[in-house]
Amino acid sequence: MPESSLADVLRDYETRMKFVLVISLASIALLLVSLPSIEPGTTTHALVYLQLTTFGGLAVVMLGLLLWTAKSA
Repeated sequence: MPESSLADVLRDYETRMKFVLVISLASIALLLVSLPSIEPGTTTHALVYLQLTTFGGLAVVMLGLLLWTAKSA
């Protein structure tokens, strides 16, 4: 039985990774739109920044994995 590389396995999940990337970017856009209406210094303000960081990191990881699997094709 031939062994699959990590890129081959990730290529099977390419559609799902694209979906996660789009959802992350849409969430970032919505958070940035709502940010001016949140009072600075509140817990909600801190949570918005935490969510922006989380979704940003997730988007970077997904984009990196998609580019890596496309390059290794």
